[in-house]
Amino acid sequence: MGKQDGSKRGFPGQQDGEDIMLVFHQHPLVMRKQLIFGLLAILVFVVPLDFFFTGGVHNFFVKVAIFGPLLVLVYWIYHYIGWYYSVYIATDRRIIEIKQQGLFERTVHEYQLGLVQNINYHINGLQAVLFHYGSIEVKCYGGDLVMQKIYRPVEIHKHLLELVNKYSTLRQGSTNLPQLGSMR
Repeated sequence: MGKQDGSKRGFPGQQDGEDIMLVFHQHPLVMRKQLIFGLLAILVFVVPLDFFFTGGVHNFFVKVAIFGPLLVLVYWIYHYIGWYYSVYIATDRRIIEIKQQGLFERTVHEYQLGLVQNINYHINGLQAVLFHYGSIEVKCYGGDLVMQKIYRPVEIHKHLLELVNKYSTLRQGSTNLPQLGSMR
């Protein structure tokens, strides 16, 4: 959520003089399924050592009990990398969505601030309220950006509205267009 000097590059594809105004991720809770499946897999690998071997432990089962959790650790790191490098960046010119899927696939979409028509947020359910996450939808002339399970969507929504109202060249050049967030 910090500003950055325009001469320094903060991300690949950053334009000269473009300032980063806001950087945010999905809520870490999106990785809960991987955590639960990983913990269950560790139980499957390790628990048989307790139940089936009262006397001597066979060498094969010890290797499986060690290799299984290591495999789960690789699984967790793989998904963490996908979460960590999937990021939303709002600059003084555009909103950029970077989606990392695994280690070797990355998708980047960008939406110009001047083409933003509307920004909405939605918090759905008890879990979303308790853990402070929700969805933010940015409607643009060229398409919509839907950001799922964003941490603190009300604050992010407020910051995005401020950015669009302040830096949108389309809105600054025309007095007939209402400012986003002013129609309530």
